[in-house]
Amino acid sequence: MLWWRLLCALALLNVGLWFAMLHLGPVGSPYGEAHLALSGVYVLVCAYRSVLPRVDLERLVVVDSHLSSIFLGRAAATVAEICFALQLGLLVHQLAGHADLPGVQRAAWAIPVFMTLAQGFCWHSVLTLNHITQAVESLLWAAGFTLMAALLGLIAVNSDGWVPALAGFGIVGALAFVSYVLMVDAPMYWRRYQQGRARGQAYMPLDQGARDAWRRRVPSGSWAAWKADALWLTPYFSVGVWVSLAMVWVPGA
Repeated sequence: MLWWRLLCALALLNVGLWFAMLHLGPVGSPYGEAHLALSGVYVLVCAYRSVLPRVDLERLVVVDSHLSSIFLGRAAATVAEICFALQLGLLVHQLAGHADLPGVQRAAWAIPVFMTLAQGFCWHSVLTLNHITQAVESLLWAAGFTLMAALLGLIAVNSDGWVPALAGFGIVGALAFVSYVLMVDAPMYWRRYQQGRARGQAYMPLDQGARDAWRRRVPSGSWAAWKADALWLTPYFSVGVWVSLAMVWVPGA
């Protein structure tokens, strides 16, 4: 419950930061305006999911409320994650404009394609309870971040001023995320898939899974139930949100 209260405090902080940027931030370019709008969706959805956290396939929730519906949370997360992915593509497009690399600008829009495709695999896992497609989702995110790191590398070696430093920071962050997915996230879902197979878990048809995701919740305030997923939920609702907010401040090309 202490961890949940921390998430609630983060939600309040992050919403406050976004509104402060709305009124005080240096949003003076079309890039900044787009980032601010996309970030607003991501921040608000992360706040909702922080106050009412859930683990989708396990149907685990802290607060037993209709607003904690797995289906509702996943729908909101889908919109928010696509917005965040668009921000990443927009950032690379922006920096490539500073470096005068039109080819990289065009390639930048492939980044959110990976993350958008990942949403379909995530929905499949949520509705069928099959963790293998959740692992595929994570790997698609990793592929998108790998492409992002490669494009930022091209920008770093073909630009000057502050752009190479920011591109280098992005490369480190992207590769750190890829390492996390390959070492922690995807193996966790693979283990859950194997455990499900070992106990003979039956996977749901999509229509039945949709009804189950809408209605069924397993409330728990036990740290033992949450600690594995807290490892990714905590940075998702903190560092992920701060990265989204920080992109608003990048100068337009």
